[in-house]
Amino acid sequence: MDSPLERIAFLARSETRVAVLRAVAERDRTRGELREELAASRTTLARVLNELEDRDWIRRTGAGYVTTPAADAILGQFVPLLETMQGLANLGEAVDWLPPSARSIDVRDLRDAEVTTSTAGNPAKPFDRGLAVIRKADHYRGLTSTAIPRYTEVIRDEFAAGRLDVEGVIEASFLAELHVQPERIPPWRDFAQAGVKYVYHGRVPVDMHVADETVLLWLGERDEDDFEVYGLMESTNPAVRSWAESLYDEYRRGSEPLDPATLTALTHEE
Repeated sequence: MDSPLERIAFLARSETRVAVLRAVAERDRTRGELREELAASRTTLARVLNELEDRDWIRRTGAGYVTTPAADAILGQFVPLLETMQGLANLGEAVDWLPPSARSIDVRDLRDAEVTTSTAGNPAKPFDRGLAVIRKADHYRGLTSTAIPRYTEVIRDEFAAGRLDVEGVIEASFLAELHVQPERIPPWRDFAQAGVKYVYHGRVPVDMHVADETVLLWLGERDEDDFEVYGLMESTNPAVRSWAESLYDEYRRGSEPLDPATLTALTHEE
């Protein structure tokens, strides 16, 4: 009899075995349905079905197949592990760039996430991608420790034109940047007068944007004074969006409205 590790290896070595077992676990399947859904040849499918029957992982029922309790128990443990490995493979080295607070996201929910990094031909590729997503959106929420001038201008222009519903939380320390660069204040004054920006007096743990159904999360390394961007992760997974919205709501509740008078005072401080 095979050892437990040999049984795991038997299943893991064949994507077709896994696919057949998962399909049959969803609902009873006939041989014809499996062949059509999995695009498997008759020979391959017949061999896999015989193998799974021999191990008592599936059984025939009329013209179709069902999984056994043993197979259901195996899949209950094997599928989460498989999806975890798929998530890690999809992220690659970007898994090390996730901000600590984002590591609570189940990596299985990142199997379809897209990561955009700089290229030799376009060092600004992650920033371009983020703006492209925001420009297509109707609703925007931002939780950031700082603000990229280009992003601020685009979001303000889309907001002023009535094309984008905007709300955002910014770390209070960012106001020091406006003090030394007063030419950046006008868009923030517009936001403040409209009552759509809030200031958080503390550390904001991520830099992210939620544009309609898409979460944009900046990846990189942060020290006490700076955040070095390595890339941008983009996800439309409902679980990731739920995480992002929950985090945003937490910091929004702990923030106060950006006061236009604060911005006016910045331009007069010595």
